[in-house]
Amino acid sequence: MTEQEKNIIAGCLKGEKSAWDDLVRQYANLVYHTIRKTFTLHHVDSREEAVEDLYQEFFVALLKDDCKKLGQFRGDHGCTLASWLRVVASRLTIDFLRKTPAQTVEVDEMLASDQAGSADAMIDQEEEKSLASAIDELSARKKLIIELSFHKDLPPDEIAAILKISVGTFYTQKSRVLAKLRQTLA
Repeated sequence: MTEQEKNIIAGCLKGEKSAWDDLVRQYANLVYHTIRKTFTLHHVDSREEAVEDLYQEFFVALLKDDCKKLGQFRGDHGCTLASWLRVVASRLTIDFLRKTPAQTVEVDEMLASDQAGSADAMIDQEEEKSLASAIDELSARKKLIIELSFHKDLPPDEIAAILKISVGTFYTQKSRVLAKLRQTLA
């Protein structure tokens, strides 16, 4: 954890408005774009009002109970405040998406909207469903490895820091998860 991160967090925990303003100013864009990207990665069209609501909810959650959530950041194993905030914003968005009923589209509507590439689009969607189903069968930790590696596209050292493991162990676990997915899909 950097000295600047320590000062911002300490100030927020003491209730200093200037520290809170610094935190928001420094990380607002990161949080906003993480929420939008999470919608995109989960193949959900992001409604601007939903993104704005989650953005506000994120900062309210950090302030709640005298910044209890923010006080949970430890900065262990080289984890930066930015990477931790990204994970928190992603989890908030994923929780929102889980609670939101999935939109259903009639096959006729889908075919009409896809025009020339409709057969290819249906095959791609079927493959995506199979992959999503295989990922759903994984343990929470293995799902997190997939999420951080492929959806968040974080570098291995950041992922290892988040998971509190060495980079070598991360590569081993990632390799095992991919082998499991290949076996399930075969």
